[in-house]
Amino acid sequence: DQPWKVIHRAAPYLMSPQTLYECVGDVPNVVFPCASLHDPATGRIAIYYGAADTVTGLALTHVDDLVDFIKNNSEV
Repeated sequence: DQPWKVIHRAAPYLMSPQTLYECVGDVPNVVFPCASLHDPATGRIAIYYGAADTVTGLALTHVDDLVDFIKNNSEV
């Protein structure tokens, strides 16, 4: 009934630069999501992201894992 009300917010970043191609480039030490796709049949989420402003990466997760991460690390 209140979609604007934040009930959980993860304290740590969901994504952060970890690998060489994410840490070295035109804009070092940065990753930024560009698009995401959800497959309802499997619950899988594909997150396309830019890394160091030089490459595009793909991260995969599942809805249940993502929700658990957010709830278990919530600062709200």
